[in-house]
Amino acid sequence: MNDAYTKIYDFIGAINKEVYKNLRQRCEAYLPNFENPETFNVLTALLARQATLMTEMASSPSILNGHSAPLFLRAMADVHITFAWILIDPDTRAKQYIEHGLGQTVLIIDQKKLGLESANEKDKQKIEEAIEGLTAWVDFQKANFLVNVNVGSWSGENTRNMAIDAGLKGFYDHVYTPFSQCVHSTWHHVGQYNSRPSESPFTRMFWEANIADRSFDIWNLHLAAKYLDKTFDAFDEKILHRKPSSEMDKWIYDEIQTRFVSTEEGK
Repeated sequence: MNDAYTKIYDFIGAINKEVYKNLRQRCEAYLPNFENPETFNVLTALLARQATLMTEMASSPSILNGHSAPLFLRAMADVHITFAWILIDPDTRAKQYIEHGLGQTVLIIDQKKLGLESANEKDKQKIEEAIEGLTAWVDFQKANFLVNVNVGSWSGENTRNMAIDAGLKGFYDHVYTPFSQCVHSTWHHVGQYNSRPSESPFTRMFWEANIADRSFDIWNLHLAAKYLDKTFDAFDEKILHRKPSSEMDKWIYDEIQTRFVSTEEGK
């Protein structure tokens, strides 16, 4: 392994360690209310989800480009809006969040049962095992037949309205919406990253299929750290009732400067 790869993977290890430390400290500081376990379960799970997206992104250097990084960054924006919206009324909305998730699982179970009828013998066992596992997961939390199935939005609102309610309209406009272009493969994204005008003057009106530059850009991790900070800070302020204290953004910025930028400038 050459020096460049060694530096990158050393950095990945450091990021993972720092993220896990910050996650663990917050979860350990949170004293749950035993009358509302759903609130504790949902908020800590969403913190872990945000940390997972950050570490998975950091652990996959090849995706740190304009083609793939927005997929993770948009997911992190989604988690933050969901998290912030739940924090407005955590006890009620955490239950709502879980109930919808259980309902979606029941719906998936029913769809798999229907699929059994036409499945070949080779696939039936795997489908039956999946049904059994999902059913056990639901039943552990609530009797399957008591679960309400809601095929709409879990919150009853679209993401834009959730963001507005949580005071995140600017975040929605400047982060969630732009990165959604990549997720949904709109022309805004595909036209820039997977197509280009023909170089021939005779076929100028026809664009060519293209895969744009996939250069590694480590600063995508700096963006991810900003969104992780937002979620950790919201938890600090609203749940732990303390001054927001997450500094992953600053930590990653300083690490990039020390590990990569300073080295390049010294050449």
